[in-house]
Amino acid sequence: MIHQQIRPSQFITTYGPGSIVETSSGPVVACSAERVFLDNGLALPDFEIRDARLARDPAINGAGIVRIPSNAEVGREDQYPLYASEALPYWSLCVDHRILYMARAGCPQCPAAGSIRGAREKAGREAIRFVRACAAGHLDEVDWNYVVHGGAACAQQPGYYQWIGGGGSLRNVELRCPNCPARVNFGTVYSRDWRCSERFPERGPRPVQSSCTSPARILQRGAANLRTPSVISALTIPPLASRLHNILQDSRIMTLCSTLRGLNLLTEPNFRQGLANIQPPLGASVLQFLQQRSWAEIQTAIAQVAAQATAATRSLKDEEFESLRFAATNGAPPVPSPHVGVPPLFEVRLADVRRFSGPAGRLTFRVVPVSRLRMVLVQLGYRRLDPTNAPVLSVAFQSAGRTWYPGVELFGEGLYLDVEDTVQNLIGDRALSWLSSFQQATQPDETLHPIHVWWHTLSHRLLRALSLDSGYSSAAIRERVYLSTEPGQPPRGGVLLYTVQPGGDGTLGGLIGLVPSFGRVIAAALRDLASCSNDPLCEETVPNGVNGSACYSCLLASETSCEQRNVHLDRGLLLQNLP
Repeated sequence: MIHQQIRPSQFITTYGPGSIVETSSGPVVACSAERVFLDNGLALPDFEIRDARLARDPAINGAGIVRIPSNAEVGREDQYPLYASEALPYWSLCVDHRILYMARAGCPQCPAAGSIRGAREKAGREAIRFVRACAAGHLDEVDWNYVVHGGAACAQQPGYYQWIGGGGSLRNVELRCPNCPARVNFGTVYSRDWRCSERFPERGPRPVQSSCTSPARILQRGAANLRTPSVISALTIPPLASRLHNILQDSRIMTLCSTLRGLNLLTEPNFRQGLANIQPPLGASVLQFLQQRSWAEIQTAIAQVAAQATAATRSLKDEEFESLRFAATNGAPPVPSPHVGVPPLFEVRLADVRRFSGPAGRLTFRVVPVSRLRMVLVQLGYRRLDPTNAPVLSVAFQSAGRTWYPGVELFGEGLYLDVEDTVQNLIGDRALSWLSSFQQATQPDETLHPIHVWWHTLSHRLLRALSLDSGYSSAAIRERVYLSTEPGQPPRGGVLLYTVQPGGDGTLGGLIGLVPSFGRVIAAALRDLASCSNDPLCEETVPNGVNGSACYSCLLASETSCEQRNVHLDRGLLLQNLP
């Protein structure tokens, strides 16, 4: 089968185990990430992503994070299928004869293919666009034999059916059995529930008997709700934003340090001797780097890594918000590293911070260029059909007695905005409506707070304005909205707009280069706020706990940019409280 190349970041943000990937030879389902390492004899620690803060989050709970290697990293040619997949669906629709046939049997009216590979590729190109899925996470092909015959058995069990009709409606399509009078209208079939086969195609064959009670639905294999990834992310922040901290977070080194500390033997000779005996062995460049660091420096870094790994449970974003505010005031790192050529993973130059007044003169924005940042994204699992309430199906796997999640580390630059110590007193009926939704939520949800909605809405307007001058499309710039509601303190918010890509070089300064003239960007973002091509329909939409005045013409952004999937936005709230 012809392979299909995808980027490592796509594997985390869009695809992953259980997703349907369209290839030039037909659709396939991506298998478990474990197969990449088992099938190719790769050691997981060699591809581990280290992030102590993210690893202690309750969602990951100490599990390892592993990146999916590229063909070049493992010495394979580009055409080698590094990642295992399973063909799905197995039925195809002949476009010449309107015959729905089983792929392995072929269309009965087409000439026989010259080879098995040729027959498979033809069937893959004609694969039927419908599959069967349930909210419990199961996915399988449609049981066309059961559908056409209503559960009854056909005496001759045909391997194909006639696909009659077509056009713009499924109600115009009828499926007929060539061997008996059975027929069914596909519009009726599409709109009803079916039994579930309880299959996870990424895990292998379907079970002999199904005990799943969730009703299955027939839907198109390219539907957005067929698989919604559940992703968690974290920004690398001080004090762990150096190469030394990153290396010491290797699970092999952490285990060595923990063992020596437990025996009260964590000394320089024992540590350096232990490094040489680690299995699988560390890379030569890592060993050389550690040999060049003093023991005092290593001791301090070990203590900081251990403190982060065992710190009290706290929101990742709360820690990031605090670090960004500190960096905006003091720079990051406050004292530059004495080691030339070893840049930090998080850098803010205090001399480059600027301040700009909003168009209404009520708020003064502090614009902070983050010249270097590292973001780690981890896919925890996925949901089917219901992207909000369906259970999350984990994509974790076990190897060598440890749980692993697939992830990716990205490097880049960003702009952080806040209003320093100014209290944001939001006014108007929309602020009260959002506050009511926040207070009445059955579970705490800070994204419903009017301050968060205000910053989130401003973020989307800035995304559009930035794309005109930064050199990046709006889809390439992402957001990270922050809110602090500490007891006894007024709520405060901020936003990080950033762009990242794989590789340590990150990006080339297209965002931070706009800081000196960012007042023009703010003005452009708010200039046409009062109008939308969908008005008056858009502007008259009242906040309903999901969105207020927000549509694709004025606010909604690309799915790759918005961390909240385009909910909890309100142009009217920002308009009533112009900065």
